[in-house]
Amino acid sequence: MKVLMRGVHLSLSDGLKSYVQEHLVDHIERFCDDEAAEIDIALVDINGPKGGVDKECRVTVRLPGLAAIHVTETTETLHQAIDAVRDRLETALKRTLGKRRDVSAKQGLPDDTEANVPTY
Repeated sequence: MKVLMRGVHLSLSDGLKSYVQEHLVDHIERFCDDEAAEIDIALVDINGPKGGVDKECRVTVRLPGLAAIHVTETTETLHQAIDAVRDRLETALKRTLGKRRDVSAKQGLPDDTEANVPTY
């Protein structure tokens, strides 16, 4: 899995990078075992030094054969934003992958079609 991480209007310290790896990437990797999967993480300080509720975490997950999943959370601290994004992203991935499994299980004839119809 390819992980892209960047800071917008802030620098990414080693501690913040390891927090993102441990609390976000490691949790998401169990859903995305494909080498072609990609996680794009942007940590943003919206107001700069002004303060307030301005720390944002934006995550986009791209899985082969599926639409991209994008989640954004804004909180007072980056750690809270990362944790909130992780929870929402896990829910979205479970829902998306569950739909994919449901569709693949139903391949073949629809339920209302007779199976003994001759083919030409």
